[in-house]
Amino acid sequence: MQNRIDIALGFDAKYAPHAAAVIASVVRHAKNAEIRFIVIHSGIPETTRSKVETVAPNAHFVWAEVSDDDVPPFADRGHFNRAILFRIGLEKLAPTDCKRVLYLDSDTIVLRDVRQLWNVDLGDKAIGAVVDCYADAEAFARRWSLSKETPGYFNSGVLLIDLERVRKERLFSSASEFVARYGADILFGDQDALNWVFWGRWRKLNAAWNVQRFMSSREIAADHQQEGNLNLVHFIGFEKPWMPGVWHPWAWLYWDNLARTPFAKDVAREFGMNFRQFMRLRLRWWIKRPRLGIRWIA
Repeated sequence: MQNRIDIALGFDAKYAPHAAAVIASVVRHAKNAEIRFIVIHSGIPETTRSKVETVAPNAHFVWAEVSDDDVPPFADRGHFNRAILFRIGLEKLAPTDCKRVLYLDSDTIVLRDVRQLWNVDLGDKAIGAVVDCYADAEAFARRWSLSKETPGYFNSGVLLIDLERVRKERLFSSASEFVARYGADILFGDQDALNWVFWGRWRKLNAAWNVQRFMSSREIAADHQQEGNLNLVHFIGFEKPWMPGVWHPWAWLYWDNLARTPFAKDVAREFGMNFRQFMRLRLRWWIKRPRLGIRWIA
């Protein structure tokens, strides 16, 4: 296993502040780790890149800009836009010396040392992921004529990837071709495409590494061994923690890490956050945060 940890994110200029919060949460809990951030992006100016890099001054950054040929076209749908396809561009755009990579969505927050996840043995699988708590795996299998014997639909927001094998077998290229062919018929963009490509061929990771809203502590604890209750929180869905007029039970985690970036004041100003609201979020987190063995309601 290489000593350097390669962590990939894919985002556009709009999501740069939120991605910076992800990066802040990574380095906060991985003291003295050698980290290289591989950023698959579109249209992010140099000034913004420099601000993002200040969040992790001891890390190395690789900025790879997506071209029209790197990922297929994708029509915007609600909070989904073409940026959700950037992760499948890793096959072409990641540095050639990148053999294994941990991909993180830009609406996640890390709460543990990612080296624990990085060192997971994928065995004969090309990727590791956590089950998506919303998806109907059996319906997906029926829709695409897949085997129902070992159903399992994963969330693509956190992926541990054997990139060497992915490249050798052109697995992300196959996902890209799937999106290009069926883009109008798929609900979750490349997540559906990746599940189609890797159906029955992915390693199930501990649920604590991609905790999604409305999971109960029992669901989180189902795979729980010696890891913490929440290792990584994923703000799936429309209700993002920075949005005004909505409440997410884990929103404080986002703002706490955003405060470690140069974007905090700008985001707070844009979305109308003030000191009183911050304190309410913090209090709600301490009251509502999930605890092992106790069912909780988001």
